[in-house]
Amino acid sequence: MSPREGPSRPKFGRIDPFCLLAVLPVLFVAGILGALVNVLLGLGFAALAGLILLFDSWANRPGPVPPARPPRVRRPAPARAPARPPARVPRPAGARAPVRAPIRRAGPPPATR
Repeated sequence: MSPREGPSRPKFGRIDPFCLLAVLPVLFVAGILGALVNVLLGLGFAALAGLILLFDSWANRPGPVPPARPPRVRRPAPARAPARPPARVPRPAGARAPVRAPIRRAGPPPATR
């Protein structure tokens, strides 16, 4: 079966809003060039802006619809052996306090080496 068969893919998609950051300045320059310098030059820049929009719409076209997968056959889960007891017996809570350094309360400073 050829990958070209099946439902057709749309030719164009949505225009990315960030594409307007490139198109709007080009249109602004096209307007200034068309009004002050040469109308044909302005139309050329406007056509360039249109080509940028067209390319962006083509690049953002939606992907092909993936073919439907056949439903999975449900199999019963295999029987499991009973769980083993833990290797060590857990310690009772509060059996051993965390080790802390002794608190110096008074007296001369400790001797240095």
